[in-house]
Amino acid sequence: MNKRKLVFTSGVANTFEWYDYALFGHFAPVIGRKFFPDNDPSAALLQVFLVFAVGYLMRPLGGIFFGIIGDKFGRRVSLSAAVMCMAIPTAIIGFLPTYESWGIISTTLMIIVRMLQGLSMGGALTGSISFVIEHTHKKNRGFFGSISIASISVGILLGSVVSFLVKSLFTLEQFDAWAWRLPFIIGIVIYFAGVYIKNHTAETPLFEEAKSRGEIVKSPLKVALRYHWFDMMISIFINATGSIIFYLEAIYLVSYLKINRNFPEDEISHLANFCYVLMILVTLLAGWLSDRIGRRTIFFINLVLIICTMPALLYAIEFADFESVAIAQISIAIMAAMYVGPEPALQAELYPTTIRNTALSLSYNVATSVFGGTAPYIIESITQNTGSITSSVYYIITVSILGIVALFFYQDGSLKDTKIHIDER
Repeated sequence: MNKRKLVFTSGVANTFEWYDYALFGHFAPVIGRKFFPDNDPSAALLQVFLVFAVGYLMRPLGGIFFGIIGDKFGRRVSLSAAVMCMAIPTAIIGFLPTYESWGIISTTLMIIVRMLQGLSMGGALTGSISFVIEHTHKKNRGFFGSISIASISVGILLGSVVSFLVKSLFTLEQFDAWAWRLPFIIGIVIYFAGVYIKNHTAETPLFEEAKSRGEIVKSPLKVALRYHWFDMMISIFINATGSIIFYLEAIYLVSYLKINRNFPEDEISHLANFCYVLMILVTLLAGWLSDRIGRRTIFFINLVLIICTMPALLYAIEFADFESVAIAQISIAIMAAMYVGPEPALQAELYPTTIRNTALSLSYNVATSVFGGTAPYIIESITQNTGSITSSVYYIITVSILGIVALFFYQDGSLKDTKIHIDER
């Protein structure tokens, strides 16, 4: 299969995967009203972000499940299964009765559906990363790996555009009554992307080589935990800052600006969409740049910039006029994209082929669950408890310092000798 077609197919699948997943963030206010009724909109929003975080807590389990499938049966099988499994719970959200109809049962079902989304997401992104990286020459892994991450922003942008169109095409009454469900129902199309990957893409050369040499590991999770636990800890702490910054930008700030700053909703949406487009371009640029100057260099520079500039940027978000807020949000978007762009290659190169899918899926999803999925909830909690979003800068800086420490211990493990794992096959 042509490499460009393969990478494009994987990117499209990941785009729709994140379209499905990001809708929950875009529709957080209406979901709060429909499934978590509360007289205080901020309290309802906090509950929605908590459920958003609960979905992320399922990602490590999904990462283990689909990661083992990828290491035992192939990257293509794992990725296609994860993508198809995402379609069903997303469509279910579009049909769920609200709290007004079913009471606490509807709330419970929403939480369960969100957990199922998190389970499938745990295998989709990292499966996509392994799939693309192992089809790519080492000298170009940064750029081609960044396509997987750029497709996240494409998916979030698509979700934002669809959300905007639905709100524009229907009256406020229609949107509140039933039209908000449409974007979730449309998400069922991702199922067919999974089918296409299963039937029309080739397995990665690196997996096929390992299989032909009889190097398929019998217990990839056991090997990963026994021999690569330190690598996974490094992965988690490097990933942590990027996860926080990315979800601060992509999920939280839109809701914060609407509720706390009372700027016109159209202006906030246009700013968010501009940032998503910018993040797509900067993510690809950062991936390409990492192939030229090294991934560790980009990460170190970015971590230092985050530590030095985040206090001023969050202060502007909280107190400045809209023009200054726009500059601050765009700056955060650039740093987030520069961080996550080289990350697929850097993370994948920590591990040898035989356990890459399992180790990558587990470490990456633990990081995004503990730090990324909880970021909207933690930042909103800090904001409500202190009365200031700027207070969350202490949390961000602390995690960034841990990222610098982890970066110091990072080593490329993609060429490591795996003979010590023979007894685990």
